[in-house]
Amino acid sequence: MKWIVRILIFLVGLIGVAFAIGYALPALTTHTRTITIKQAPAVVFALLADVQGMPKWNRNMEKVEMLPPANGKEATKQTFKGNMVMTIITMESVPPTHLVRTMGDAAVPFSGSWTYEIAPLPEGSQISLTEQSEVSSPIFRLMMKVFGPTKYMDNHLADLAQHFGETATIR
Repeated sequence: MKWIVRILIFLVGLIGVAFAIGYALPALTTHTRTITIKQAPAVVFALLADVQGMPKWNRNMEKVEMLPPANGKEATKQTFKGNMVMTIITMESVPPTHLVRTMGDAAVPFSGSWTYEIAPLPEGSQISLTEQSEVSSPIFRLMMKVFGPTKYMDNHLADLAQHFGETATIR
């Protein structure tokens, strides 16, 4: 009987430590990741702007459904692996150099945006992806820290390069 009490005390302590660490991490974060590929900015932009085509090349995305525009902006329901579903709104689109997408869901433990900046280079493009996020749940903040805050950005950029038959060096 004592060992059951000790295990319960240990588990409660472990959960308490996890919450304490999560609360100590910042709720608001900004991360930028960059790749260089041998494609013209217009080609890269066209691929990124084609939201419905993303499941063909993005390893984490399963499907995209178009929604009615949100305040005149393109809106989609995106389903990711693990059955995570998000409403994504294209807030800014300036071909071929600038694209901003934000989460349109209010009842989720995190929110944020991805901003793509596509700069021409003599032999292709430099693509910078900046994520601004707010994670209200301390447990989700801890999970992001443990699993890597740029994991999905890195996968996304690697998949983008791979679509063009290239290997991305992510910086």
